[in-house]
Amino acid sequence: MPMSYYIRRFLRDEAGTSTMEMVIVFPLIMILFIAAFETALILTRQIMLERTLDMSVRVLRLAQGVVTNADEVRYTMCSNTSMLPDCLNLLDIDLQLVDRATYEMPANNQICASRNNDLIIRPDNDFDLGGNNEFVVIRVCFVVDRILPFSGLGLNLARDDSGGLHMIATSIFVNEPT
Repeated sequence: MPMSYYIRRFLRDEAGTSTMEMVIVFPLIMILFIAAFETALILTRQIMLERTLDMSVRVLRLAQGVVTNADEVRYTMCSNTSMLPDCLNLLDIDLQLVDRATYEMPANNQICASRNNDLIIRPDNDFDLGGNNEFVVIRVCFVVDRILPFSGLGLNLARDDSGGLHMIATSIFVNEPT
């Protein structure tokens, strides 16, 4: 039989077409699945960050004078959740007073840590508990890594040089009179 017969027979053969479709479509479905999973994980961590911040604000308001520095607040926040990996090293806290004459919020300084390989650079954040009846703004930033560098569809979070996402939560409270 001539070679052209075998070539025509091969071109007309439809065996394995569903396998080819699966090979083409499966990676796209998996990427979409992993992106959805990662987005859900990051949003869950953001919710847990805001919840632990609210719980820590309660501690700051009720235990005025007992909690005196950012490390104590960081420890309080990290002990309230397990959803924030390496929380004690990656959580940054900024606590500033609000001017009661103008109610102007503090400048939005960079509160997130930068990670470069194994080096963690902490910015010089303020930590001023204030006095009686003063408004205090507390901002926290947590840096989280992504599962896939190209996933996280729809998330517009700031990133540092190492590719970590900056999750920021903010709250305000009034110091109770003693």
